[in-house]
Amino acid sequence: MNLQREQMLKNIIRLHNLGALVFWRPDELVITCGYFPLWGLSFLVCTENDEPVLFVPELEPEDILPENVKVKKFPWGLMDCANPWEILINLIKETLTEKNVQHLPVSFIKSIGGTAPCMMSGEQPPLPADLVDRLSSLTEGGFKDATQDLLNLYVYKTEADVQCLYRTHRIAAIAVDTFYENLKPGISEAELAGLIEYAVHRMIGSDGIYFSKAWPMILSGRNAAAGGKYNRSTGKKLQPGEMVMLEMAICVNGYWADITRTGQTGELSEQQKKIFNLVLEAQQKAITMMKPGVLMADIDAVARKHIKDAGLGAYFNHALGHHVGFRYHDMGPSLSPDSAGVLKEGMLLTVEPGIYGEEIGCGVRIEDNILITKDGFEMLSDYPRLLTNKEI
Repeated sequence: MNLQREQMLKNIIRLHNLGALVFWRPDELVITCGYFPLWGLSFLVCTENDEPVLFVPELEPEDILPENVKVKKFPWGLMDCANPWEILINLIKETLTEKNVQHLPVSFIKSIGGTAPCMMSGEQPPLPADLVDRLSSLTEGGFKDATQDLLNLYVYKTEADVQCLYRTHRIAAIAVDTFYENLKPGISEAELAGLIEYAVHRMIGSDGIYFSKAWPMILSGRNAAAGGKYNRSTGKKLQPGEMVMLEMAICVNGYWADITRTGQTGELSEQQKKIFNLVLEAQQKAITMMKPGVLMADIDAVARKHIKDAGLGAYFNHALGHHVGFRYHDMGPSLSPDSAGVLKEGMLLTVEPGIYGEEIGCGVRIEDNILITKDGFEMLSDYPRLLTNKEI
């Protein structure tokens, strides 16, 4: 566990007079100790004065377990164990008693949904239906709500997190290159998405990467025009003279990026080129404003006004951006018209203006991930924003 994050957790424990904090969602485990679980059934217990303890199922691979964290195993997945959850809860209770905090309350985020997938992401992990009740009874003090402080952990990326996010964005650059290299008429949306996913997945084993996966969604022509409603790849084949959007979630070792690029399959109309440039200009105007102390609503307003002044405001139908890094969409205030958020050092946000509509015959979105630094910003996804394989 890195020292910056450890101090944040201790501050929450002191502020609320807690015995312990409990984390089990994959994104929470990445935040707290940089550990991305395979099964999604691991539990981290943090106290103020002793080292954290990580409880993992017997079937969890040894090589992905974090360093400098004490690990205890419980028998989930073993054929001869009828009730692994009771054993886990008793192990946690014993640990809290050993730490002499059994009389103090515990806290955790109660919501079960809204989590990043684990490495074994073909299905949701089989957590017990009464998990919240079981965790609430870990100590004599019961449950104490510190939800907002725990949610605030998502909006700050430590120096250690940033290093991991650099790696994620290096892999995202490979995905973007693959998109442009194969952007041509005749290929289907699904085929192009598959090539991108392959290029990302094959990076496992290099640069310390043990998990690398992309969820690329390709929208072309009429599907791109619906890009303000949803993102998906279909069997539609790309046609000459179409705008094509890549909307991509990408996760490397538990750290996420959210990238969009819009390209073309051939010569576009003057209106399509104008719309592309309008979106790019709106994005760049917004990004240049980003530094600590700036209101998120003001940033949204600048991009929105640029598009509205061109007569296309009705076709920009979503927020300008959101937090990202521990999830595809991190929790926290957004870049949106009614946001009360203020930019702070350590935040990582998307900036993604878009214009879409069947009436205008196209859909365009350009999305980058912007880290707020002490004096300004750093663009982690600083690779080309192209229509074709040449700079526009």
